[in-house]
Amino acid sequence: MTTRNICFISPEYWPLSGGTGAYVYYLSNELMKNGYNANIVTESNQNIDIQVNNQLMVHFKKIPKIPIIKSFMLAQSSYRKLESIRNITNVDITHPQLPLTPSFAIPPNFGKAIVCTVHSTWKGETEAIRREQYSRLNANEKFLVSFNWVLRFFEIGMIKRASRVIAVSDFTRQELKKYYNIPENRVCVIRNGVDIHKFQPAKDKQKIKTELGFNPNDRIILSVGRLYARKGLFTLIEAIPSVVKQFKNAKFVISGKGQRDEMTKLHAHAKQLHVENHIIFTGYYPDQKLPKLYQAADIFALSTFYEHHPFAVLEALATGLPVVTTTVGGIAETIETGKNGLLVKPFNSKQFSEALLYLLEHTAEATEMGINARKTIVNQYDWSILVKKTMQVYEETLYDI
Repeated sequence: MTTRNICFISPEYWPLSGGTGAYVYYLSNELMKNGYNANIVTESNQNIDIQVNNQLMVHFKKIPKIPIIKSFMLAQSSYRKLESIRNITNVDITHPQLPLTPSFAIPPNFGKAIVCTVHSTWKGETEAIRREQYSRLNANEKFLVSFNWVLRFFEIGMIKRASRVIAVSDFTRQELKKYYNIPENRVCVIRNGVDIHKFQPAKDKQKIKTELGFNPNDRIILSVGRLYARKGLFTLIEAIPSVVKQFKNAKFVISGKGQRDEMTKLHAHAKQLHVENHIIFTGYYPDQKLPKLYQAADIFALSTFYEHHPFAVLEALATGLPVVTTTVGGIAETIETGKNGLLVKPFNSKQFSEALLYLLEHTAEATEMGINARKTIVNQYDWSILVKKTMQVYEETLYDI
């Protein structure tokens, strides 16, 4: 087998804090198991190059935490770092992550070919958040709406440079065609994966609830994700009154980080609806502890109104949780309503509360959905399956050069 050298450019890598970082981390690990060598250029709070092992070199670049702008600053740093990498390594595939990697992050003629993964699009995200109240948007999202044309310019530049494009869902593929007129023969759909050994069903849920400080009799509804407007957390909070009216022991655990004003807005909304005592905001939950948080939950809830193929849903399914989420984006490509979860319309708190109540009231059906959820992941979304599809894209791309 020919040894391939892959170079990832990603705004996230380690510690894991988002979907893009998880994608690069798990995919690169699986590639190394198949004999690949990897360089990863990513942002951090310091400049340091770390030789992790004889197959992996990580280049951390110190980037100020300025929303959106940090992507452009990382691109500048990446350009300089890649110039030095090409002097010591013959890179076969350069693999940037979109939309957060502008086109100027990669020097001209760097490596043999570019294969980019599209996790979402600037145009699609902007169109989605226009439906949300402007006052609920954070500074990052307001910038996105106001300067979308600039972001799209650099996004489309990278897509045009790429020999092949990996879309994380069929919805993503359709967005690329709709907004950017990308020919279908350049796009390959490879959905996100999950570590089925890291995320697996609890053997003793009550024990884990106690370990994490919950009452073992609490019915825990968990939501995981950044506190962005598009995650629809206002809808989730508006669904809570109907649920806790019938289930006094229902606890809603919202895990994720956000800007200070985002947390303030969510707290204020919960207080206005008199449900603040039924919500636990954990803030950022360390990745190594996250599997136990899923295991403590009874139901996973994601009230999002814009997604492509969210990792949180995959992690919940792998843990054997029935999922209540929305019909948006690529979610319906994985969730089969009534089988491994329930799908409702976005922005519809009434439907969302009814779906949660159904699962709380019908425990046998909820348990069956959880069993099917685990099967869905093991059979389709294990990284060991998905890496082979990615390797095939790499080989086809190099063959076509």
